[in-house]
Amino acid sequence: MAKTEASASTPSAGAIAPVLRRARVAGFVAFGAQGFAFSLLTSEVANIQSRLGIDDGTLSILLAVVPVIAGVGSVTAGFLVGRYSSSTVLRVAQVLVPFSILLAGYASSFGVMLPVLALFGLTVGAVDATTNMQAVALQKRYGRSIILSFHGCWALGAFVGSAAASLTARFDGKVYSNLYLASTILVVPVLLAFGPRLLRGIGDETLTAEAKTIKIPWKPMGAICVVIALAYLGDSTVSSAGGVYMEKELMAHGWQYTAVYAVYSVPLMIGRFSGDKLTDRFGGVLIARIAAVCAVLGFLLVCVAPDAWVALGGFAVVGLGISVMAPLTFAAAGRLDPHETGIAVARLNVFNYVGFLLGAPLLTSLWQAGLPYRPGWLIPAVLAVLMFVFAYGFDTRRTVA
Repeated sequence: MAKTEASASTPSAGAIAPVLRRARVAGFVAFGAQGFAFSLLTSEVANIQSRLGIDDGTLSILLAVVPVIAGVGSVTAGFLVGRYSSSTVLRVAQVLVPFSILLAGYASSFGVMLPVLALFGLTVGAVDATTNMQAVALQKRYGRSIILSFHGCWALGAFVGSAAASLTARFDGKVYSNLYLASTILVVPVLLAFGPRLLRGIGDETLTAEAKTIKIPWKPMGAICVVIALAYLGDSTVSSAGGVYMEKELMAHGWQYTAVYAVYSVPLMIGRFSGDKLTDRFGGVLIARIAAVCAVLGFLLVCVAPDAWVALGGFAVVGLGISVMAPLTFAAAGRLDPHETGIAVARLNVFNYVGFLLGAPLLTSLWQAGLPYRPGWLIPAVLAVLMFVFAYGFDTRRTVA
């Protein structure tokens, strides 16, 4: 049996509850800070491109390389957790994320930006993996679904980060100013304060020798790997192509096509913050299939939208549909890893970046090749149908090791 600091002595429910509550709050902070930092940098991509004089082709390559490096960071975190625990790896990596953003704000040349983005990718991958390890472990100890609310905090942080970038850009054209303010003055002290409250001993050397020899099989993970890849493919398609479609096809006003991701992210948050209770009541399979139907209908609505307002409504429905997918996949991966080695979560997290990498250029490249704008949205709609098909992977009978 796995032995961790949180479970070794099997304390009473009354004794362990305060520890779990503190760890849960620390997890909320870690997820929120990650979403905040990530969206802050991605919101400034255009400004960074202009400041460094990077052409569109070079920028596309950079944006494709970062998810690949993040996948490496996720796998690396899986190995490091076995030696140092998820809380230790997370506490180090989550501080390096805003630090890398700060460096990006000060980078004065393309040559300097390359290693900075490599650091950003590695640390983002490590944080994504270890925050989900923490969430999965806490859910196991709570005995009920709580993982969706963690991802809700990520979405909330991303929304705030994007808004902060937009507001500060109005007052100061220098990219580094708002990056410095948000990442250094605000985020880092909060992370340092809450880091010690994270759940300790998850995946570290306190595991028994028997637990360390256990291999996590790939076959039961197949369905959930497909689902998370498709979910992030849909997410990145909305963020990369939604504004272009609104501007070029629907002739939307400026605020309408820049508001696409904000309109998408609000239902994303609502779905995640309300999803835990629904999952406990109806089960992951049913919730995921209803969500997949929402995603399909949302993409179809975007496809046939007669004007910008209807399209925005479609993007909102897509956000609601995609909201539960990633959290449910991580919960399923955790059930395949009863000894909390972190291997299943780190492995699954790689497919997050696979989906992002495929989705970002999906429609924009097809449009550039001559495909009409409207039919393009049928592609993510069809792929969302596959999320419905592979939702069987959330059946607890299939994902209990």
